[in-house]
Amino acid sequence: MKNIFPSVFIASILIMFCNSTNAQSSISFRCKELNINKTLSMKCSPISEDDPKDLAEAWTLLEGFFPADYSGTDQRLTLRFPSKVTSFHWTQSNEDDKNDSLSAIFFYNTNHQTYGYSFQAYAKDFTITITRYDPAKRGIVEGKFEGTMESTLAWTNQTVLIPVKGNFHTVRSEVAWEARKQRVAEKVIVNKAVEIFDETFLAPLQKMGWNIDEEQNGRTAQIANNIIPFRPISFFGSFFNLKLSIDPGSNYGKMLQDSALYYSKQVSQNNNDPKAMAKAAQNMYRILAMQKMEIDIEANSPYIKSEYPMEKNDRFTVLNIPQVAYGCQVYRAPTGNVGTPVEYTYLCFGNWKGADMNANTYVTYPFIHKKQAPVFENIVVVFTGPAQSTNDIISKINWEKLNGAISK
Repeated sequence: MKNIFPSVFIASILIMFCNSTNAQSSISFRCKELNINKTLSMKCSPISEDDPKDLAEAWTLLEGFFPADYSGTDQRLTLRFPSKVTSFHWTQSNEDDKNDSLSAIFFYNTNHQTYGYSFQAYAKDFTITITRYDPAKRGIVEGKFEGTMESTLAWTNQTVLIPVKGNFHTVRSEVAWEARKQRVAEKVIVNKAVEIFDETFLAPLQKMGWNIDEEQNGRTAQIANNIIPFRPISFFGSFFNLKLSIDPGSNYGKMLQDSALYYSKQVSQNNNDPKAMAKAAQNMYRILAMQKMEIDIEANSPYIKSEYPMEKNDRFTVLNIPQVAYGCQVYRAPTGNVGTPVEYTYLCFGNWKGADMNANTYVTYPFIHKKQAPVFENIVVVFTGPAQSTNDIISKINWEKLNGAISK
């Protein structure tokens, strides 16, 4: 491993592990550049588990605070590891390069009297070994850790390597997380769905002249433990999301830019005619809005009917699209003379017979699988953007593919 600062080489350190009879945790760390060489007692909070009813696939979050008898600073080591007797070793090239479920983060305040002298280190090369994991509630959890962590000191802009070594002793928490990681069966259907979504959208959108500015998908999404109302698996946040912008070099992009420039000139040329200027401004903002689009997909939506209150100048349109069980568009009228409308388009896949987004009552979706079952019974695609652009996209997408993500 190449060191950016040759003088920052730090020899590894040794620590005597306290035995479990003392229920004692400890940590040792050293940093030559900061003149730090410490061995401290560490108090570990009861661990949190993402799925305590399924220890075979659960993960643990542990926080150890040090010194154990001092609470004046937020000095701690946070570890995330499998809820079982096992050992894991990993390396990171930077703070963001880390496994979704394995992590080690080290917080330390080098000068309690001066603001800004705290650092956060990530696991450069790290090993966690869990030597005991009692399955019973309040059962004992023990293990040890060893490795090199890296941090950049904000006040000197210097990168330092910090060898860390220690052990932990705590108990299982009786309180489960509201969210947990995906189980194996859930990962299978999630990966299948994401592949279908990518195949459905990415190439056709790019061919139309849209840039994919950002994609977020459910491969790392957490599952909700306590779901209300009843449904199969449910995710925290969006399951799939695309943020788009029109390619200014495409034919469509050039047309929109020319139109926006035209109406911009109309605004300046009609500054003595408020009505004409307001109309030109509305058209300009509408054209600018057409250069952006967001596509969001929700899985296992719990409502087949939901109240969608409409204001006086709002509009609601039902769409008839092949291979789409139910579709509609909502136009939210702008406020004021120069505001722009907000437009949404909903495409629903699954058993949406009888759906009516404009109904004034709530009716839950008729799920046939058990709660938290690893299936998708429905998906809802939501476009946020002008109907003119959305309808152009809808006409060029093969919507039959999305039905392949639905479990029958």
